Amino acid sequence: MDFHSLSDPVRQLAIICGLIFIPHSIAKFTATKTVEGVFQAAGLHPVRLFVALSLLIEVISAVGLIFNLLLPYAAWLGATFMLCAGAASFKVSGGKWNWSLGGCEFHVFWAFCLIIVALHPVL
Repeated sequence: MDFHSLSDPVRQLAIICGLIFIPHSIAKFTATKTVEGVFQAAGLHPVRLFVALSLLIEVISAVGLIFNLLLPYAAWLGATFMLCAGAASFKVSGGKWNWSLGGCEFHVFWAFCLIIVALHPVL
């Protein structure tokens, strides 16, 4: 990790985006039935395969973003994943935008933050 780049606001954004993946990933273990229910409602079958795949993507993105490893790729992977998660949330919520109603607002915001990181020159 290059500690000199920690003063760069986009590098800080990358770290924050990576850290936010951690509780998102932990939920896959602590709220298994709820997570599987959301994946089921979104039409992602087989559910357990998609849960495992999403966990893998979250971990890869988090590690890359936090530790500045292949950063643009980790950011694009995370952004693509969050847009897909947003689409699934939009479907499951019945078309709601507001995150507090189960909508996709947070996922879309997070994806755009990751796109900013992905488009920033390599740090």
